[in-house]
Amino acid sequence: MDRRDDFREGQQQYEDLNGLALRLLKPDGLLVTCSCSGLVSAEDFEQFVIRAGQRVGRQLQFLDRTGAGPDHPVMSNCPESRYLKVLWARVP
Repeated sequence: MDRRDDFREGQQQYEDLNGLALRLLKPDGLLVTCSCSGLVSAEDFEQFVIRAGQRVGRQLQFLDRTGAGPDHPVMSNCPESRYLKVLWARVP
C-alpha cells in the first residue's frame, strides 16, 4: 500500500466516523471533531467532514477551527507538526 492508498483509507474512515456522529446529533447540535493525523491538512480534514455531512444530508455551520495550544509548537521545517486539528460546528 502506498501513501495515496493510506490517505484514501484515512479519508474514508474520517468520513464514516463523522457521518455516524452527524446522524446522532439532534437539530442544533454541536459537533466537535478532531484529527491528529500529521499527513492530513486542516483543509483536507474540513472537506472530509463536509462530505460526511453531505452523505447523511446534514449541513454544518462552522463556528471555529482550532488546534493545539501553545504547548505544541509548530516547527517551520516540519508542517506535519501542525497535526492537531479541531472543527467546531453547529448542525441545524
